[in-house]
Amino acid sequence: MLNDKSRELLMEAQYDFPIVDRPFLELAGRIGTTEDWVIETLRRFREIGLVRRIGALVNYRARGMVSALVAMRVNDTAIDEVAMEINKDEYVTHNFLRLHNKYNVWYVTKAINKEELERKVKEVVDKFNLSSEDYVILYAEKTYKIDVKFDLNIGVSRAKIRRLPENSLKLTDVGLPMDFYDMIKSIKVIKEPFNEVTARFKMPMSRFIDLIGELRDKGVIRDFYAMIDPDLAGFKANAMVTFSISDCEEVANIDEATHVVKRITVPGKWNHNCYFMIHALNYSIINEVVRDRLSKLGVNEYEVLPSVRNLLPNMARRIEQ
Repeated sequence: MLNDKSRELLMEAQYDFPIVDRPFLELAGRIGTTEDWVIETLRRFREIGLVRRIGALVNYRARGMVSALVAMRVNDTAIDEVAMEINKDEYVTHNFLRLHNKYNVWYVTKAINKEELERKVKEVVDKFNLSSEDYVILYAEKTYKIDVKFDLNIGVSRAKIRRLPENSLKLTDVGLPMDFYDMIKSIKVIKEPFNEVTARFKMPMSRFIDLIGELRDKGVIRDFYAMIDPDLAGFKANAMVTFSISDCEEVANIDEATHVVKRITVPGKWNHNCYFMIHALNYSIINEVVRDRLSKLGVNEYEVLPSVRNLLPNMARRIEQ
């Protein structure tokens, strides 16, 4: 599917998408091809789903929401039924069956506050008669990296270190209508994709360019780039890695780590305070990278939880929304 030129294009579109009046012309210049070829190639990748979208990701904290990673111990025969119930929650964006000696169903959800989030979790727990020992809710204390990008040259995830501000501005504080964010979350693959939004909000291109930078810096949007489908890109393996460390921020410097989060421990249920994800072409690469990177940090005790199955079939659509 990918030749050297198209791979080079996807790397640029992921890691350094240009916010200029003609971004696809800029990309063409970087890799030594034409604007028409870039547009045609990216349109084709959009059609087959390799490129999910190109646009901005709004920080959930800017929406005034809280997020948690929830782990459950579910009987093998009930996994699909429980997963379907969990997925009824529109704010569930990830739901995986993972290998672990206690919890096997792991999902991420959001809510307007902790009380609402815990109510949603308890509804699932009660419906399937799970005990208090059968689940744990892990809130984020601090997030260091959150987006997933794939190094197509070496076959492993690699994410920029873009630490989110401690206190991100709320969307309501910025003064831009939600229509603005709706328009920039998935741009059209045309020569001048930003013209529609600048015309709608009567702002010159120079102001739009500055505004995207400001929204990034203030933590309102996490980033602006081409989002790649891991399966179609050949990244069939992913795993969650957890351990305890005095300074979880060090882990953000691991290039291959994505979703680097320091979580609040729950004594007796979950004692690891640091968490990250890693994606690769296979689990041999994951195990080798994790062992090497954590040994350099002096971390000898850790858990690698491989994904067995994606329990949220429309995950890409949920994330986009």
